[in-house]
Amino acid sequence: MMLDSMGPTTTAENKQWRALLEASPVAEMKALLTGLNGRYISPGPGNDPIRSPESLPTGRNFFALDSSLIPSRAAWALGQEMAAQARRDNPQSAEKSTALVLWASDVVRDEGVMIAFGLDLLGVEPQWNSRGLVTGLRQQERAEGNPRRDVVFTTSGLFRDLYGMQLELLNRAALMALNASRDRIVRDFPALTVPLQNALQPLQAHNQRGDESLQTNQVAAHWVAQAKALLADGVSPEQAGAMASYRVFGDAPGSYGAGINRMAERSGAWESRDELADVYLRRLGHSYGGDNYGVPAQRAFKMQLANVENTYFGRASNLYGLLDNNDAFDYLGGLSLAVETLSGQAPSNYVIDHSDPQAFKTQPLKLALRQELRSRFLNPQWLEGLMVHGYAGARTMGSEFFEYLWGWQITNPTLVGDWAWDEVKAVYIDDKYQLGLDTFLEQGHNVHVKTNMLAIMLVAIQKGFWQADAATRKSLASEFANLVAEHGLPGSGHTDPDHPMLTWLQSELSPAQREALANVVRDARPAPEQALEIHRLSELQLEVSDSEATDEILRIVENQSKSTSSQAAVKNSSEASAEQKQSSASNVMRNRFLLALFLFAVATVAFASVRAVQNARKGSE
Repeated sequence: MMLDSMGPTTTAENKQWRALLEASPVAEMKALLTGLNGRYISPGPGNDPIRSPESLPTGRNFFALDSSLIPSRAAWALGQEMAAQARRDNPQSAEKSTALVLWASDVVRDEGVMIAFGLDLLGVEPQWNSRGLVTGLRQQERAEGNPRRDVVFTTSGLFRDLYGMQLELLNRAALMALNASRDRIVRDFPALTVPLQNALQPLQAHNQRGDESLQTNQVAAHWVAQAKALLADGVSPEQAGAMASYRVFGDAPGSYGAGINRMAERSGAWESRDELADVYLRRLGHSYGGDNYGVPAQRAFKMQLANVENTYFGRASNLYGLLDNNDAFDYLGGLSLAVETLSGQAPSNYVIDHSDPQAFKTQPLKLALRQELRSRFLNPQWLEGLMVHGYAGARTMGSEFFEYLWGWQITNPTLVGDWAWDEVKAVYIDDKYQLGLDTFLEQGHNVHVKTNMLAIMLVAIQKGFWQADAATRKSLASEFANLVAEHGLPGSGHTDPDHPMLTWLQSELSPAQREALANVVRDARPAPEQALEIHRLSELQLEVSDSEATDEILRIVENQSKSTSSQAAVKNSSEASAEQKQSSASNVMRNRFLLALFLFAVATVAFASVRAVQNARKGSE
């Protein structure tokens, strides 16, 4: 389907691409077996096959671009075009900022287009040598009416791991934008001289200072206001200057994800959206750049996001969208939620689709989401294709699409209105297109997917996101209760035995349904003795059913004690023969082996006991 809609228009090229795509599964399996056998796998470029057909067939040891080439000249040219369009079409107040989401996977595909986009908004451009390597940055001249926009960069954990050089580049770009008004700030705000010097210290020998007005340089204007506020709150001049200059943020070193997707899946673990925003701010509130590599900086992060008016998320690939993965709402949705929580108003969110570099388009997030929802997830042709794949297709419908729609619901409630849930119910539960979807979702293990679908919709109602009418509430509640009574709880974060939704649900059920549901929920709860948590090894009660194993452990201990005494006697005897000394050395090695064996046996039994407790707890869920 993707090839038909996005592939080449000529018949010959289309046939060639189709043949390469069809050869890819076999090539993938062959490469997997080759790798498992420790043999050589041929390298090849890795990218979106629609955007870069040279990546076909897949199954090769793919490689990406050298990070020292990023952003490339081609990416810079496209990023400049996108930035020009953003300045022209998406107005922004002078006191407000822009925030970007940067992903590593997109950099692999587009050579750093979104990095270039952010640099141009700051009024800073890369410099390359003759080999195309990025060697530094240069300030652009900015005239009145074409201000430097203040930009906050939010990055993924993988971006941090793969593109540390670019983190430093972005941090330096923000400081260079501030430096463009250095003389003006020192002259007009002498009390900020020390904070400014400390903020710009990472630039070291960079002397490209300037006298730009704060009307032209929004980075500098915001720094002045924020530094003043921090000083007024008692922050030291050195700290205030640096904190007000932070613009690059991400996860703590070694961690990944904004945390919103995990909270979305565990809807019973939170009550208000403020709790979700707090998770996002804590996880991504780490500053990167200079000596501050992954340093916690939640206060600075909150200060920057409170001023954000526009956010941008780039899409460099045809392989994924906004509703077929949980990363989009984790980062962009989480960013929007955090800004809304801090400022009281959701920002204007934009999606830049540059999967076709020759025809990029910028859309409001609301429009992009609706288009994807209707063209794919509410499209009968797409649903029929999924039904062919049995449980895998059902799981894509429920455990993925429903979960991701729910993620956008809780992060951007105005984007997923009642109309969306009404339409989803009509298609997936009521079989609006008469595809046999209702029957399909109750076949075999598919029924657990359907039960979870119903649970998500009921949670949306229970938490007040979906204002469903009484008939809809009763219909969904009844079907959910009947499926649970017959097949049990589906085992998701929306159906935990202690989930508030299950209590709220009681009023929508008949007495018989309430009783049946209560029985299943009661049986799903772990028994008190199974809920014990083990904190230290001494709390373990070692139970070894095999008496021979116990005897063997005791025998090893006894032999170890005897052999140790024997070693001491041999060692202290001045008349020991060479043969005895050799025997002593042999005994030492043997006893070390026995001691290691003993410790291994104890650890094995301890591990088995821990697993037994864990399995007992899991078995009732």
